[in-house]
Amino acid sequence: MVKTVSTREARANFGDVLGSVYYTKEPVIVERKGKAVAVIISPEEYERFRQQAAVQGWAAIDRVRERNAAHDPDDVLREVTEEVEAVRRERHERPAR
Repeated sequence: MVKTVSTREARANFGDVLGSVYYTKEPVIVERKGKAVAVIISPEEYERFRQQAAVQGWAAIDRVRERNAAHDPDDVLREVTEEVEAVRRERHERPAR
């Protein structure tokens, strides 16, 4: 079972929390007002996460390449650029929370 601590408890017992993560290799979820705000994980778990994210990222790129193999690269670049710019405009126009 994943351990959960409040921000106050994490602050007061930071060394113990780190020791728990280090020795048990189990993550600790830090909550503020009952809502998760952070997760402390071991260096090994972090490295596995990074490697998995990299593999998934490259796999996504390969799938995009396969889907667009029959298309003109200049057309693909133009369409992707238009979509990226549309998302940027939308985010810029959206009011800050």
